[in-house]
Amino acid sequence: MLAHEGAAGSAGEPETTAASRVYDKIHAHTAPLVGSIGVQLLFLRSAKLAKGDFECFAEVSSLEGPTKLRERLQAKDPAVTMESAAMLFATFFALLTTFIGERLTNQVLRSAWSTLEGAAPWETNE
Repeated sequence: MLAHEGAAGSAGEPETTAASRVYDKIHAHTAPLVGSIGVQLLFLRSAKLAKGDFECFAEVSSLEGPTKLRERLQAKDPAVTMESAAMLFATFFALLTTFIGERLTNQVLRSAWSTLEGAAPWETNE
């Protein structure tokens, strides 16, 4: 998803990062299910569990944490590596799957990235 958004953003929205576009799509498509606050809290918990570049946001208050996390994802800072962003999103998807189930999570993510061909990157072949 990060690679897809990176390629899509190079022509469409060069002022935003791939990570911030992924965050925005995740938020837009999951908020109707768990609420905007639910998405924000899941991201804060994901930041704490994923560690890396985003661990510091888990210590911020739940009111300002999502704003600071989004600002960090929008920053074109080489310190925010794609690996750290991928770990954050993978942890978020794992928490979301635990909360709403695998089938519904896959359905939501397919609606956000309907242009991806083949198997969804978050699915396993088990």
